[in-house]
Amino acid sequence: MVLGMELWCYADKKEKICLEFHPCINTGENISWEEWHTSDPLFIYATDYDMLLPYFKRVFPLINPTNDETQETFDICFSNWIGRDDWQRIIEHMKSNIPTKENEAIFFNQFLGWLKAQLSWVVFHK
Repeated sequence: MVLGMELWCYADKKEKICLEFHPCINTGENISWEEWHTSDPLFIYATDYDMLLPYFKRVFPLINPTNDETQETFDICFSNWIGRDDWQRIIEHMKSNIPTKENEAIFFNQFLGWLKAQLSWVVFHK
């Protein structure tokens, strides 16, 4: 059983590989597991997150907001600490490039809605 929200577009319901999105309510180095996992996460499965990767990759390299180090590329296998400003850049690019296929547009708008809701209360270090 998955705790959190799942978004689906083309992914098979039996898919196991996913990206997990966990907004963080604290900033700085040595963020605890609890601070990083304070809200319901979002799960997007491999077939579907492939549609989002070009938008994420656009903001890289970026500065990791937890330690001010440069993260050169988006890593689908590990944590990607993306700060508020970079998320805003992703949102703006996605909003100006919503797919024309109805099911993809719904998927994108659901992702943007979840992300905007998280950014409305999450405090990121900058």
